[in-house]
Amino acid sequence: MNINIKILTDMIDKNLILWLPFNDPDGSVAYDFSIRRADAQLSNGATLEKVPVGKALSLNGAGEALSSQVIPFSSDFTIYLVLVPSETTLGWLLNFSGVNNYREQWLQVTPGKSLTMAFVKKGSNFTVYRDGLEIWDDTLPGTPVGFSVNDPNITGSYAMIDEARIYNVAKSLAEILMISKQSDDVEYYLDGVNMKEYGVFVSGSTGLAGRLARKEALTVDWENYHGIVRDKQRPRFKERNIQLDCFIEARSRYEYVARVNEFFAALDGDGTHRLKVEYAGISKPLCYEVVCIQDADPQKKWGRYNPGAMVGTFRLKLVEDEPVKRILKHVGNAGSGSSITVTSSKLLNIYWGDGTHTFNVSGTNRTIEHTYEQEGEYEIVITGVIEDIEAFSTNEIMLWENLH
Repeated sequence: MNINIKILTDMIDKNLILWLPFNDPDGSVAYDFSIRRADAQLSNGATLEKVPVGKALSLNGAGEALSSQVIPFSSDFTIYLVLVPSETTLGWLLNFSGVNNYREQWLQVTPGKSLTMAFVKKGSNFTVYRDGLEIWDDTLPGTPVGFSVNDPNITGSYAMIDEARIYNVAKSLAEILMISKQSDDVEYYLDGVNMKEYGVFVSGSTGLAGRLARKEALTVDWENYHGIVRDKQRPRFKERNIQLDCFIEARSRYEYVARVNEFFAALDGDGTHRLKVEYAGISKPLCYEVVCIQDADPQKKWGRYNPGAMVGTFRLKLVEDEPVKRILKHVGNAGSGSSITVTSSKLLNIYWGDGTHTFNVSGTNRTIEHTYEQEGEYEIVITGVIEDIEAFSTNEIMLWENLH
């Protein structure tokens, strides 16, 4: 067990009551990544279609994605949407009790070009932002009873929704801009700690998503035939080698030495270490159970005096011994549980994301349960011959069905 792991429980936003990134692998459900877990069921032709980054919800006219979560109209709220319009106009509508009692606005947009919209109710005031710019601000005539975003198609909507979030508080413009910024940065975590906290920054990487080398297959060399006969079924792969080009930054030589020691000490100890890479949004991170075998000697030219910033560069080489995996996500309070039921004749290892693991899982309808002691978000990594799993069910969010 890796005893160095640090759980960051402050990552959960308790005011986030619905978060649909629309990245479900098989497209049957839109997982809710908030602590409420009010997953949306897709029906009537709604699908999740590939976009440049991830997937987006396409209603295809009359399709639906239904969640049990409701908008808290009687209190403050924020609705944040990333939209991909299909027409040159896009509108929003806020309904109130009574006849012809509503507020609406129609916008000129570019088909196929994504935009962000944020709708904020604070007291009796309603503000709308488009790509971080305020485009509407008015006092409401009462409590809303309905909200919609529409395109001009009478028979249904053909716009796509790349992401939807609902908060039960009124977010400031600065907070809304931070939500948008989350999809721009690539962050690297070691055992739950952002590597930047060690003063370590990653300038480049290799091996994170490249093709794995195959293990040597069974071959037969027949004397009277050309070439060889090679077993081309059910390939097996070698370990993954990851390389991170890093630099470590400090304000003085003393701080520099302390940071170097602290960072490399975090790679010591028994077991594996969790490397997590968040890119293009934080809903589908890449996760690896790695070990650091080779040394890494930061290159630094020492100055004569202590004051002043100091920077050292180094190449961190990591090995993932079990590179083929299925990745789930758990979001929950302290004491919340995870359940996995699997049928597999091959042994599987489960890394629960909190520094604990369950090894050598196999059998028919084998159920494994785990309780999390602290509130937080955890990625669960299941390694083994994933393609030979015969049956699988879980109460968790499916991030990657077969990642290698």
